[in-house]
Amino acid sequence: MQRRTFLSAALVAAVLGSSASPALALASPLGVGGTLPQTQFENQHGKMEDFPGADTRVVLFAVEKAPSDVVNDYLTALGVEAMHKQGIVFLADISGMPGFVTQTFALPKMRKRPYSILLASKAEQAAFMQHEKEAVTVMQVRQGKITHIGFARDVAALKAAIGSQ
Repeated sequence: MQRRTFLSAALVAAVLGSSASPALALASPLGVGGTLPQTQFENQHGKMEDFPGADTRVVLFAVEKAPSDVVNDYLTALGVEAMHKQGIVFLADISGMPGFVTQTFALPKMRKRPYSILLASKAEQAAFMQHEKEAVTVMQVRQGKITHIGFARDVAALKAAIGSQ
C-alpha cells in the first residue's frame, strides 16, 4: 500500500512538473531593447485583442490586487479617450486567482470598466513581462520595442511614470 501511494505521488509530481516547467522555462522577462511578442489576449468581455496593438506606447501590467486597483483608479480618472490617445494598454495576470473568484467576483467587476483589460489566465502567457511584487509594471514601447521599464506602487508614481514617456 505504501509503495502504491509513493508511486501515485511520484506520478502526480512528474506530470505537474512537466506541464508547468517547460512553458515557464521558455519565456523569460524582456528588458529594455527587447521586442514584445506579437500575440493576442482575451479581454474581460471574452473578445480577443492583438498585443501589442499598432498604437501601443505604454503597457501597464499588474499581477496582484493592490497594483490592479492602482491601475484601475488611474485609468478611470484618465478616461477611455485619453487612454487610447496615449496608447496605453492594461494587461492583468489573473492566473493566480481561483476560478470561482474570477468568475463570480472579478470578471463581473472588470466588465463594468469602460476600458479594455487584457487578461493572462495562465502565468506562462505573461512570463515575458517584468514584475515586482505589489507594483505596476510600466513598460514604455516604441514600434514594439521596449524603451523603458519602471514600477509604480501608487497612482502618483504611475502618473509620473507614464508622463515621463
